[in-house]
Amino acid sequence: MLAELRGRALLDGVRGAPPADVDALVEVVLRVQRMALELGDHLAELDVNPLMVLERGQGAVALDALAICR
Repeated sequence: MLAELRGRALLDGVRGAPPADVDALVEVVLRVQRMALELGDHLAELDVNPLMVLERGQGAVALDALAICR
């Protein structure tokens, strides 16, 4: 799925930037999915923006997130 992103090259490192921690990005997506499934109908909206993916091996950090429950 990540390979299909228009901005995929940014994750690989461009213009001297180090490669991003793609494994951490995948882990975040899977954890958000799991949380949404567990909350089910109790979750009306979920916004994570921005999600900063750090240098390979350093993880990913949600700088802001909002969950709206029913």
